[in-house]
Amino acid sequence: MDRFAKGCLILIGFGIVLVVGGIGGSYWSLRHIYLSDKPAPIPEASVPSETSAAAPGETSVASPSETSTTVRERLDTIKSAARAHERTGVEFTAGDINALIAANPKSRGAAFVRIDGNVGQVQLSIPLEGFDVPFRKQVELSIPLERFDVPFRNAFGLGDRYLNATVTIVAPPGTNANNVQLNEVTLNGHSFPSDLLDRRLLGVGQSLRSYVIKYANQYGVTAGEISDGKVILHTSGY
Repeated sequence: MDRFAKGCLILIGFGIVLVVGGIGGSYWSLRHIYLSDKPAPIPEASVPSETSAAAPGETSVASPSETSTTVRERLDTIKSAARAHERTGVEFTAGDINALIAANPKSRGAAFVRIDGNVGQVQLSIPLEGFDVPFRKQVELSIPLERFDVPFRNAFGLGDRYLNATVTIVAPPGTNANNVQLNEVTLNGHSFPSDLLDRRLLGVGQSLRSYVIKYANQYGVTAGEISDGKVILHTSGY
């Protein structure tokens, strides 16, 4: 479960870059228009010192590490309910998700989530230098690239770039991996088509949505929504 936040970032970042590579027009536009040579400032959930303690009369606030433990327990609840064919719903606040991100050194500072009522927003600044994603092992593309067992950054020569993006999503009740849509996507300050999930990787591979569906299935999630400042994930019980 410690890999959940990192896995989400890899899925989002890797998918966006490959989709942009397929429709961005050229390697130059991908590198210089949609990617940046500098990271974007990302808010980060503070991680208190292990030796810090609440002053007398003050209420102790759970650290991101402590919060992420309860979040992982809720994720385990979803998987267990799915295996047992039980119907359940689990809620996550933006603070819960940010704590999960901050608790993992490999994802800390790379993403921040905001939820305003029924609207969710993810702000990303992902260094592509850290993308060690072997094509043959983890990416299923119906193109010859899947034969190369090389790190992503070496395959594309983009290790010195950053994926700076903002993604906004509205997910009413009844939303699932098959119909979820992005409302607004901005890459390095440039607007990008909101049908990103249905674009094919590099223009010819599988769609990014297919990986969202696989990731949802991994945790047994059959539906989800954003409501009252929370992300609510459901299992159907079937």
